[in-house]
Amino acid sequence: MEQLVLFDTNPEASLTIEDAANAIHVSVASIRNWIKTGYLEKVGQNEITVDSFNSFKEEVIGKDKLTKRANKSQKDHHDHDHLEQNIASVIDNFSGDKNLLSDFYENSLSESYKNKQGVFYTPINVVRKFFDYLPEDCSELTFCDPCCGTGNFLVAAADRGFKPNNIYGFDIDKIAIEIAKKRMSEFESGGDAHISTRDFLDGVHQGQLGHFDVVVTNPPWGKKLAKRERDTLAKTLGSGNSKDTSGIFFFACLKILNESGYLGLLLQDAFFNIATFESARKKALRLHIKAFIDFGKPFHGLLTKAKGIVLRNELPDEKNMVMCEVETGNSPRLQKSFNRNPKSILNFLCSKQDTDVIEHLFAIKHMTLEGNARYGLGIVTGNNKKYCSPEVREGYVPAYKGPDITKSGLKLPTTHIPDDFSLYQQVAPLDLYHAKEKLIYKFISSELGFFHDTQQRFILNSANMLILNEDFPLSHGQLCKLLNSKLMSWLFGKLFETHKVLRSDIESLPIYVNFFKEHKEYSERSLLDFLSLEEVTRGAYRIKR
Repeated sequence: MEQLVLFDTNPEASLTIEDAANAIHVSVASIRNWIKTGYLEKVGQNEITVDSFNSFKEEVIGKDKLTKRANKSQKDHHDHDHLEQNIASVIDNFSGDKNLLSDFYENSLSESYKNKQGVFYTPINVVRKFFDYLPEDCSELTFCDPCCGTGNFLVAAADRGFKPNNIYGFDIDKIAIEIAKKRMSEFESGGDAHISTRDFLDGVHQGQLGHFDVVVTNPPWGKKLAKRERDTLAKTLGSGNSKDTSGIFFFACLKILNESGYLGLLLQDAFFNIATFESARKKALRLHIKAFIDFGKPFHGLLTKAKGIVLRNELPDEKNMVMCEVETGNSPRLQKSFNRNPKSILNFLCSKQDTDVIEHLFAIKHMTLEGNARYGLGIVTGNNKKYCSPEVREGYVPAYKGPDITKSGLKLPTTHIPDDFSLYQQVAPLDLYHAKEKLIYKFISSELGFFHDTQQRFILNSANMLILNEDFPLSHGQLCKLLNSKLMSWLFGKLFETHKVLRSDIESLPIYVNFFKEHKEYSERSLLDFLSLEEVTRGAYRIKR
């Protein structure tokens, strides 16, 4: 096999989404669903990183669960044309509670169809929560759900006091639209509601939909759009790097929102913290955010968590407080506190004490690793069964894995590979491995784990490496101690809420160069003293007063 070299500017080994699906016997829709939930990392138009794929198999899903999902995926389909005919007949002859039609239709849809279309109908308890942040009197306001499905948000709007002739709903699913109309017909003058089958994004692009006082919806998550369509919409809407359908719908909804109007969106957890949605988060922070809401995992059979955002289309003032609704209770937080987070991360699950500490840490003079180090992935053999041996053999070298890296040192190697690196699928430049010293670190982990290597060790692709630029004011050993500190792992977890240690996240962390100007030896206690912090309980910090 011809050797492929990973350069620093493009260090991600990848495989196509189709190959990933075939490798573990699931549908392409399942792989795309795992991408949108943040478990798999997408690169390019139709590829994922090998690291995220291997780690997901081993540490997130597990063999048994994958097997069950694979078996299920073989049966998970339905004939939508046939379903349309059956449902149409049911709608015409149904005389009971019209709300039951929605449940009947949703239960008739296969999981693969839901994943492909990004369709998950919103539970009514989740729907109603968004209306808590609207004005008390909504009778003269216009309401729109641009992805209304079978009408849960439309019905809730009517219950809340919106007049039917002020209620608008759009969806591309004509069965769902007919059910939504039936459900609205239960209200007095419900037939006056404007519910139609149409593509909302196309309508916004053509400027044909008008404007509304309130827009509340659960947009499709990770629905596949043609590249040309996606890029055109992103350019038209000004969505920047937020080109997932959730990001595009966010900007499209703002396009039809009246000045001082209200927007409520139910979004996947990734919207609030991963780089893909940074442009959308920055836009949100320039508006008046009313609330963030954590809904946990509201959708049966879907791994991802869901969160809500409610905002007004107006500028926030300096003292604007955002209500953060989490499992442990509701608490207000200054909106401007999110502006100080790297990549505008909306980490609203943090307590006020946590938030104060994070603000304090970033206010202290520091550097970052952005532009100050070279990075490389571990070796991708392309065939671990063929090349990896648990035993020492002639012509083999030790290759360390992510789990071998601990804060207290490096475990003895359990894997050895041939020292002919032309055999492998992808190898970082060998000068990185041969460097006098480097840091190697876990890739799949919810906390940081680094090791200072001075013996030119090799690593497999569950670990990554970095080498500091010569002019960086800290040594590799000093940086390793800082990144392995309990405090830095705490900060990493509070900011990114992830099980992957990404280069961009490492580069966002504050590096306190001045600490080592004052302290020749490192200790956790001296670091906290330097930063004017104290640990109040295990895993919790506060500012010293």
